[in-house]
Amino acid sequence: MSKRLVVIDGNSLMHRAYHAVQASMSAPDGTPTNAAYGFMSMFLKLVETTNPDMVVCAFDAGKPEFRLKAVEGYKANRKPMDDALRIQFPVVENLLQSLDVPIVKEKGWEGDDILGTLARMGERLGFETLLVTGDKDAYQLVNDLTKVVTTKKGISDIAIYGPQEVFDRYGVTPEQFIDFLALKGDASDNIPGVPGIGDKSAATLLQRYESIDGIYEHLSELKGKQRENIENNKDAAYASQTAATIACDVPIDIDLEAISWPSFSAQQATEAFSALRFSTHLKHVLSFAHDGAAASALQSMQLDMPNHTLLESQEAFDYVQHIIQSNVLCSVYLYEPEQLSLFEHENILFVATREQTAIFRGEAVVETLRNIVNNATWCAHDVKEIFTLLYPANNNETAYISYREMRQSNYFDISLAAYVLASHEKSYEVVHLVERFMGKTLPQEKDDLRMAAHYAQALLSWYEFLDKRLHDDGAYECYATIDAPLVPVLVYMERIGVAIDEGMLQTMASDAQSSMDDIRTRIWEYAGAEFNVDSPKQLSEVLFDVLGLTSGKKTKSGYSTDAATLQKIRHEHPIVEEVIAYRELAKLHSTYLIALPKIQKNDARIHTHFNQTIAATGRLSSSEPNLQNIPVRNELGKRIRQAFIPLRKDDTFISADYSQIELRLLAHLSEDEKLIEAFCNGQDFHAQTAAHVFNVPLDEVTSEMRSRAKAVNFGIVYGQQAFGLSQSLGIAFAEAKRMIDDYFIAYPKVYEYLESLKNDAHQLGYVSTIFGRRRYITDIASSNAQVRAFGERTAMNHPMQGSAADIIKLAMISIQDELDARKLDARMIIQVHDELDISCPLHEVAEVEDILKAVMQDVVSLRVPLVVDVTSGDNWALAH
Repeated sequence: MSKRLVVIDGNSLMHRAYHAVQASMSAPDGTPTNAAYGFMSMFLKLVETTNPDMVVCAFDAGKPEFRLKAVEGYKANRKPMDDALRIQFPVVENLLQSLDVPIVKEKGWEGDDILGTLARMGERLGFETLLVTGDKDAYQLVNDLTKVVTTKKGISDIAIYGPQEVFDRYGVTPEQFIDFLALKGDASDNIPGVPGIGDKSAATLLQRYESIDGIYEHLSELKGKQRENIENNKDAAYASQTAATIACDVPIDIDLEAISWPSFSAQQATEAFSALRFSTHLKHVLSFAHDGAAASALQSMQLDMPNHTLLESQEAFDYVQHIIQSNVLCSVYLYEPEQLSLFEHENILFVATREQTAIFRGEAVVETLRNIVNNATWCAHDVKEIFTLLYPANNNETAYISYREMRQSNYFDISLAAYVLASHEKSYEVVHLVERFMGKTLPQEKDDLRMAAHYAQALLSWYEFLDKRLHDDGAYECYATIDAPLVPVLVYMERIGVAIDEGMLQTMASDAQSSMDDIRTRIWEYAGAEFNVDSPKQLSEVLFDVLGLTSGKKTKSGYSTDAATLQKIRHEHPIVEEVIAYRELAKLHSTYLIALPKIQKNDARIHTHFNQTIAATGRLSSSEPNLQNIPVRNELGKRIRQAFIPLRKDDTFISADYSQIELRLLAHLSEDEKLIEAFCNGQDFHAQTAAHVFNVPLDEVTSEMRSRAKAVNFGIVYGQQAFGLSQSLGIAFAEAKRMIDDYFIAYPKVYEYLESLKNDAHQLGYVSTIFGRRRYITDIASSNAQVRAFGERTAMNHPMQGSAADIIKLAMISIQDELDARKLDARMIIQVHDELDISCPLHEVAEVEDILKAVMQDVVSLRVPLVVDVTSGDNWALAH
């Protein structure tokens, strides 16, 4: 049986991994590791799937002279590699070296040429060779002994191409593939090919004439434009053929017969992978090792778990009482094997200390949870989930605890603490957190109960780690005074829910459907035929093929018709405005008008979910439904808000909204005297800015000047540059630049402050709110100017936007505490950005409005006053 050699195109896999793994990841020293993580995911999948006897990895080290001579500007059009990717190549090479995988780089040669040379070396030795690459050029190397392995989707779904698979996909044999590439060209490598020849026509020509030589020998048989193009581009075709040919004779000093997989040292691999906290990968790596150190290394990388006893029945109840009496920290973990309701008696509750774990089933789960919430010191991965089990988001279900009991409970929320420390993470699941933050893995057990007990134990280790990190990073106050105390408030609001006027929504849905039908008819008239307006593919054909409008990026289904594309071409043809209007209407129709009545629970209310760990800014988000996405400037959006009504017949809707909070925070944080004065003197802030920017007396500021100054004010907060301002105002770039320059002349410390934020982001990798909430800016080191500029804008905005989010969270906690303490019937029901909405009995309106203003305006002390606009009405639209 022949040996199997796997040769990896390192550059190809690194690029794929870099774009496939978008999550922000970094080593302890701050080096990005997302590409390295994705590369090793693919590497481990490959060796597990292909079971090789030898593994080699090739990397580019220049461009061959023969290609540069054949095609002027070969690969000259390629964008420079992102710095964040470039600096990860040494990281991957170090990992490969720790696995004893030879790395082959030859100066002046590309990875393809290394692959070709190693393939032919392997063939001479009788090896079966698998070339792992995403570069289609490698299909020319395929034969009975050499095959190409490529990823079909993501980073782990692979396909293996032999001669038949190449022919099935492209219609040519591997021997013809060089000529196939030469005819069609390759824009990414700047290989010209023959104009007008694509995949299908190239394959058809080669099937008929076998090769480029054969095509030119039978040129007289071709007709029309195709013959003309082929005849006039003979030199380009042969030059492209040369450039597309992979060299198979690179002088490589390697003895393939001396290589074997796996031959690495478990200790060396452990050191390399542990340094990056690639715990899951390391666990996988060590499963391949044969030396005696592997088992020991596997054991050392696991999270330390005591040999705890599992208690059930009366022993479990007695142990929880012991925990409470001893005031010992315990963890709470709910195991849901079938994701069933808590009250179907299938869930199992684990309550763990370092010594023992108590297990509860059925009705004992509720009783135990209530006892712990009221009396114990406890932690959980998601405290809100635990509270919701006892205080369901449905007024017709039994509440086993009160708001006050939740508020007084002594808990620690694992996911929230991790979020405060790293709001840029994509997941806060326990397994992910243990690996990313602690560099450990959880021990695996075949028994589900024992595995669930490990999760409960892991929460205790995770609490100890996070509590220390919060204090070390100066983030504990942000967690302890803002995010954690907000949990009971959100659970309370979710149970209360919001009321809707179902009849009004049904009328609006009918009206919207009629409007959509009318718009669709007008779209068909412009198109000259009926088609499915909701189909991006059919719409693309109408806009770009039939009407000939300017197309943008191409997708699998045709040219994109996304919102950005439509905005760019909206002035080219009236059909575009109609399509935009249709889509806006269709989205509101399906998302709200039709959906809202259907998601009411049996208490006739809608219960949105408030999410604390989604937005990197620190802002809350809502889902099922997303109440924050109802447009306030859109006419139908305003009408939808009319359908949100007070909870009770004699209630009114009260809306309290911070006025210009982010601009006020900019004044506070920048300490600009003129900006502070502008907010403290009580005059129109935008008008004052206009007077500075346009250099006119305040009483000569026109409404247009004020409008433009307002755009500058808010643009500055969001890091907007002159180009963005010119686009939003529809003015010349030079004028927009002058306005921004004049703004910074008027408020010089604002410019200094914003520049300091950019510098902090570049030096530290993060910026913070006034309460210490950090946001790590992962784009700040990108070599792509646009990506880096986005990172800088994020850095400039976060202290204002994040601080505003923190302030309204603090206000929500104090307001709910005050309403509860005074035993008022007013209920806080909606939070959207800088706005809080209350359903309030008419006789409590004056008192509640006073509470809202007092709490929201005094929740934090700034250099400028916080101003809150409080209004009321019969529904959400009228109140806001």
